Amino acid sequence: MDIPPPNPDQSYLLEQSQRFSKSLIWDLQKKFYARQGIEAWRQGVVPHYITNNPYIADSYARLVLAFLRDCQNAGTLDATQPIYIVELGAGSGRLGFHFLKKLLKILPQTNLKDLTIKYVMTDFAEANLEFWRKHPPLKTLAKQGYLDFARYEAGQDHELTLLHSNERLYSGSLKNPLIVLANYFFDSIPPDIFSIKDGELGLGLVSISATEPNPDLSDPDLLSKVSLTYEQQPLSEDFYQDFYQDPICNQILQEYVQSLDNTILAFPSMAIDCIRNLGQFSADRLLLIVGDKGFKRADHLVGLPEPGLSLHGGGFSLMVNFHALSQYFLKRGGFALNSIHQPQNLTISLFGLGVAGVETRQSYQAAIEQFGPDDFFAIIKGLENSYRDLSLAQILAYLRLSQWDTQAFLSCFPTLLEQSENLTIVEREDLYQVVQEIWEVYYPLSEKVDLAFYLGMLLYSMAFFPESLGFFNCSIQDYGANASTLYNMAMCYYNLGQLTTALAYIDKTLHKDPAFEPAKATRLMIQNEIKLQSGV
Repeated sequence: MDIPPPNPDQSYLLEQSQRFSKSLIWDLQKKFYARQGIEAWRQGVVPHYITNNPYIADSYARLVLAFLRDCQNAGTLDATQPIYIVELGAGSGRLGFHFLKKLLKILPQTNLKDLTIKYVMTDFAEANLEFWRKHPPLKTLAKQGYLDFARYEAGQDHELTLLHSNERLYSGSLKNPLIVLANYFFDSIPPDIFSIKDGELGLGLVSISATEPNPDLSDPDLLSKVSLTYEQQPLSEDFYQDFYQDPICNQILQEYVQSLDNTILAFPSMAIDCIRNLGQFSADRLLLIVGDKGFKRADHLVGLPEPGLSLHGGGFSLMVNFHALSQYFLKRGGFALNSIHQPQNLTISLFGLGVAGVETRQSYQAAIEQFGPDDFFAIIKGLENSYRDLSLAQILAYLRLSQWDTQAFLSCFPTLLEQSENLTIVEREDLYQVVQEIWEVYYPLSEKVDLAFYLGMLLYSMAFFPESLGFFNCSIQDYGANASTLYNMAMCYYNLGQLTTALAYIDKTLHKDPAFEPAKATRLMIQNEIKLQSGV
């Protein structure tokens, strides 16, 4: 959704002719995320599935392992010191959880098994940091020493203080290369806007108008009530040659003026500041994995209009200039790996300084270029209305491909439940294993869908009654007792021959819902069976 142009008859000026990267819209966005906290992801306000599922985590884990093998081969790893992996804007924490689960599973099978891994989730919102520190699976990983948390605000923070271990990461502090993950991060931090026309460069200035006078600047919905207009301030060549403190940024800008025309482009100045600062932690030995939407080739930057803001609730995002990021790394003697084909939903690029090895390039080709997270997402969208047409073998293949993703399982659940009634012994064992795998990689966010209940239902349909009870108990623990869950537990106990306990759960069911007809009929049946057993 793009913000429409202002209505001159109903607009009230909030800001006039401000440099885009300094505009108050960025402060409004920060306030939205600070207020929303984890609810931005729990309620689905911010799109995040494509960058937070087990499949993308597995792809990233394999890229990281390939990079570490290259570092080991180059003799730049110190096995006595930890490897730090920093995720920028970790949001819900789901990617970090999946990534660590994958990496820690694969690592012992490699010659890197003696390395110490420390994953650091970062965000500027205190509410998110507090949520992570209390989240049971994350709390366990932190206690084990694999995970830590840090507040980080792009453009302001130049070091990280880890909240669990109290360690500090700062310029020159790391003995090993630093690995950074940035999913949907650079699209949400300020770039500068420039126009290029007839060989002349202009600095994009923005004016902001609201639909009502004196709006509340702390209103999390204010961004949906404002409109933007742009103007271009001409810059002389002498001025823009030294526009940025970093001469490489100025060089890229000058090359754009020479090679592009009739376009308006975003220049990722703050993103480059982040990269430069983080690289200094490890003496400019760095791997950066970026998953975002954006332009990765110079010809993609031709003829672009003034940028519109894609709104996500009270937040927004912009297209990322991957080409500028690539040029920055290449001009510093590093590498930039971009896919040849144009992704439909998510561009994943790999950037590095200090080490440019064969393993990393081969892994990128296999994990991203040939078939990557964007391709997997395309398959998910294509199957949305076709799950009922799949055989059990096809569904199991799909779930294995998904790396046991929760959403993939829930989409297939009705078909699985229907097919579970007529299984061979081997199929029954396979489906039982699916349930264990799905639960193993589940990251709870107290979302509306109660995964434990569905897993319990599937196990019940295959007569795994004790195991089914375990999941129903998890459901009650996380979502509370409802009539359906209590009734299913009653039926588990009934099938296990524990009639007295089954009757007790039937009574609990009817206490929750006196009109629950199946429970009424089952209560009479169980009472009769108890009487027969007692000889009454």
